[in-house]
Formats: sequence, structure tokens, C-alpha cells
Amino acid sequence: MIANLPAGDAGLYLYIPSFAGGGAERIFIRIANYLANEGHNVCFIVNHDGGPLRDMLSDQVNLQVLGIERGPKAIFALAGVLRKHKPKVLISVMTRSNIVALLASRLAGGNTRVIACERNHYSTILNDFDPVRRWGVDRCVRWLYPNALAVIGNTPGVTQDVATAAGVSPENTGVIPNPAPDTDELDAARSDAMDHPWFNDDKPVAVAIGRLMPQKDYPTMLEAVAKSGSDLRLAVLGTGPDQAALEAYAEKLGIGDRVEFLGFRMDRFAYLVRADVFLLSSITEGFPNALIEAVAAGIPAVSTDCAGGGAQEIMGSEFPERIVPVGNASAMADVIKSIFEARAAGDETTERVRAERVAERFQIGATAHAFLARAVA
Repeated sequence: MIANLPAGDAGLYLYIPSFAGGGAERIFIRIANYLANEGHNVCFIVNHDGGPLRDMLSDQVNLQVLGIERGPKAIFALAGVLRKHKPKVLISVMTRSNIVALLASRLAGGNTRVIACERNHYSTILNDFDPVRRWGVDRCVRWLYPNALAVIGNTPGVTQDVATAAGVSPENTGVIPNPAPDTDELDAARSDAMDHPWFNDDKPVAVAIGRLMPQKDYPTMLEAVAKSGSDLRLAVLGTGPDQAALEAYAEKLGIGDRVEFLGFRMDRFAYLVRADVFLLSSITEGFPNALIEAVAAGIPAVSTDCAGGGAQEIMGSEFPERIVPVGNASAMADVIKSIFEARAAGDETTERVRAERVAERFQIGATAHAFLARAVA
């Protein structure tokens, strides 16, 4: 429940469905923790408190659990919270949550304005829905989003796409990128013990992080690994419905013994900081957290030029040569080979300097204060 949170304009309210292990959940937990640590009164509202990231939320953050799994009941439960506490602004995250928040605000009397945060390329994701769901979501977005206080994307491409689809005026939109990881998190991960045998020999290891689902296009990644050389292994951190099919495809490609699907890992940084290369093969992304984490850790990264523009935002200025066309396994394999060739030539100082310049652009403080400024303006 909410503890000691004043009614009215005091406090920053954030709404997200759960503590699931996705990038959006992780980022907004970090934002809540950061602002609460600065002394701001922060309320984090969730439908239910299940999920692997629950322990990430600081005790300094007020937590409100609606006690709802999903669906229309969340609208009424959230409306009750808004009626009781009367926040001036509620920040909501991801399309379905944004729809719930905007409807709850109306039901509560409309005194709470909603900042709707999109984390992915709306049009691309919408096209993956079945026709009935696509129609329903799109109608809700077109009806509700123009009434939001602001629609915020994590890249210009994400923001422009949803604003165009929903008919939101440009003055009611904004772009706030995801932050890079904290340096101390990466340093701690380097000090952690690692018992996976792949990271204790001299053969290269690629790491990928993300849900095992069509959006991530892991088949292209597997093909790239198969084409890039006989020694490269791939460790995939994540769960999802496509795992069995992907394991079968790895076997078909003849790399079944060089690919491991390790599931969701809270200690993913321990794997990431020891990787020789990071791979992202997505069809669409907003601002991919795992990609900025890899670059900030100084790990050479290869990414597709996925819809949403996140790869270009992160790597376009410093590593444009490592962004490859979507679905092009040969191009990804060629870049992987070039990374190992450069390493063999001893060209590591330039890599580190370029990575540091990227990380400096995306600090948690800047992201957190950008959202705070929107909420209290």
C-alpha cells in the first residue's frame, strides 16, 4: 500500500503492470529509486507485485499494489487510487498500461493528467497483433492519446511513429532516452565470480539478452554465428515462447553445441562484461537497454538497424559500421569477424574511448530529471 504519500500535487506517480523482467520495468524502477534517493516522494503503482525485479525497488519508494492480474479491472482499481490521492500527473509505461491509465484518469474525474510513455515502435508492434486486437488497440490509442499531457518515446523514431498514428500534436510529444547502467553495477559484475565454463577458456563468446520471441529475430543471429567462424559460442539470456524452435534451429545449423539458452538471469551483467561481442538482431526496438548496457561496458556490439531507431541513437555516432540491415545474417557475420580481426591487431584503446563517449550521453540522472520536469511542469 501507499505509505505516507500526501494527496494532491506532492509526489511523483508511476504506473507499470508488474515487476516483470523486461527493459521498461527495469528502467522505471531505476528512475523511481534515483528520484526517491534524492528525497522526492515517489509512488510506484503496479497491478501485482510478481516478477523477478521486485527486489530492485528501493524501500524509499512508496509501493501501491492494485491486486489485479490484468484486464479491465485494473482500470477501476487505478481510478480508485487516483480519486483518493489526486496526483496532478501520472506517468504510465507501455501501450496497454497507457490505455489503462488514460481510461482510469477519465473515470476518476480527469483531474490527473497522464504522461504516456511508449517504449517500442508502435506501428511495427501493432502489425504483429491479430486483426481484432489490432483494431481494438489502435482505436483506443487514436481516441485516448491526443488527450494525454504528453506522449514520450525513447527515440525520435518511436515518438514520431506513435504521434503520427494517434494524431498527437508535436507540442505534446517528447523524447527521453533510456539511461546507461551505473558504473558501479558494471564494476561489481566484473568482480563477481563466474562459473560458466565458456568464460574460463580462450574461445570467444557472444552474448545476447532479450525475450525469445519473433520481434527479436534470433534465427538471423543464429545464422550469423554459424557463418562467423567455428569457435564462436553464443550465450542467450532470456525466456520466451520460441525457445524450443530456436534450439532446434541451432541444431539444424550445426551449432547446437555452441549455443546455450540460459534463461532469465538477474546476474546478466556478470555475463555481459565477460563477453567478447554482444549481438542484437531485432526487427524492432525502442531504445534497447541491453545494447546501451553492452556499449557502456566496453563490449563490442553488433546490432540490426531495427525499426524505432534505437540502434542508431546509441551507436550511430561512434559505431555506425556495426549496424547491419534487419534480417541480414551475412552482414552481421562479417561485422563479427571484423571485430575479432581488429582485436587481433591490438586496436582496443579506440574501442574504449568511443564506448565511454556513448555512455556519457545517457546517464540515469538526466533521464530521471527529464521525467520529473515533465511531471511537475
